[in-house]
Amino acid sequence: MTGEAVTIGVTLPPLHPSQLAIAKDPARFKVICCGRRWGKTILGIVACIREAVKGGRVWWIAPSYKQALEGWSYLQRLLVQFPGLTKSLTELTVAFPGGGSIQVRTGDNPDALRGSGLSGVVLDEAATMKREVWELVLRPALADKQGWAMFISTPQHFNWFYDLWEMADRDGETWRAWQYPTWDNPYIAESEISAAQRDMLPEDFDQEFGASFTAVGGAVFRLLAANRAMYLRPMPKDLVFKRTGVGEDWGTTEAHKSAVVCGSLTSTGAVWMRSRWLSSSGSSDEWRDEAVRCKRDYGASFARVDRSQSSELDRLKAKDVGIFDAEKGVADVQARIGHFQGLVISRSIFFDIDGPGVRDYFNSLCSYHRDKEGKIVEEDDDDVDAGCYLVSELVKPSKAPDPWSLNPYEVRSAPRPAHLGGRM
Repeated sequence: MTGEAVTIGVTLPPLHPSQLAIAKDPARFKVICCGRRWGKTILGIVACIREAVKGGRVWWIAPSYKQALEGWSYLQRLLVQFPGLTKSLTELTVAFPGGGSIQVRTGDNPDALRGSGLSGVVLDEAATMKREVWELVLRPALADKQGWAMFISTPQHFNWFYDLWEMADRDGETWRAWQYPTWDNPYIAESEISAAQRDMLPEDFDQEFGASFTAVGGAVFRLLAANRAMYLRPMPKDLVFKRTGVGEDWGTTEAHKSAVVCGSLTSTGAVWMRSRWLSSSGSSDEWRDEAVRCKRDYGASFARVDRSQSSELDRLKAKDVGIFDAEKGVADVQARIGHFQGLVISRSIFFDIDGPGVRDYFNSLCSYHRDKEGKIVEEDDDDVDAGCYLVSELVKPSKAPDPWSLNPYEVRSAPRPAHLGGRM
């Protein structure tokens, strides 16, 4: 007797209109920014099941093991009607009779995700993962099978997920971007939305329920987030700089990194932030090397350094390093913030979007915030501190700069004294 293929009817959960529009869209890479309880989990899992049924190998990536178990539990509830599945609780894997599979993984260690090719991947709460999870590991894993990717997340201020969403929104073909608030889900009661709005800070409600890229509640530099396009943009090429330097903060761990931020004061009194370097390696040689690079590439003539690193000042002043003016930065953190905030309020500070690390630096500033008691939350603020050291020196110089110690770029734009043939 010849065997015949058996067709099994399976009913997947219905998708509400916005979910259905995304599911039907042909874009290969989908970036979905949505509020809490909008329905991103069910959308992503349905996409995984549809690919696995066709024989594809799919991963569901969650930020942590606890969140991975939540995705695994939801997946199991949807798969009870599928016969012939093979499940591995230790590997959090489901294998389908046709050769397809879904595996739930975590993104907390990007290197652990390296492996063979994938047909598709869903990054759950992508905004809370590291950029490297996608760029260095998952994107290459999709290459041989030309696999697809779905990024589903509630926004986390202006971090890498915002950059990805913005890029996808501009592309509109291979990449597509969507943005939906919680109340777009017809199954969420309006009374619940109203109650949450009463209980939360406006910025937090806008982010968590409104799916809005916004400043965190208690943001110090609130105007930066509100006027992102004005502050973060390409730097004009014909600027004349009066002074350029670096601010440096020191750290040796992932929680407290080393940072070097370079910026310049223009002839009109505005400040342009031009580069940001960040490292957790703990190498003071790399720290100094970045200062040297900023002197070579931007003409930095001074360094203002984290006060815990006074032992490094002599090394920064050494001839082979070439930072002519290296001193401790302003000690008072509120004073440093005040100098920076003054430039923001007067719209006199700008960030070169094409400068190395500057976009991420801008995002750090947008996330810099105070707690409910008004205290600065000292998390992921190393580049913020470095930038504040720099800005304080540009705004309130600790001593009058020597005009003939300026960098080569600045010397060409400086007026010559009368006795050397300059104009009076």
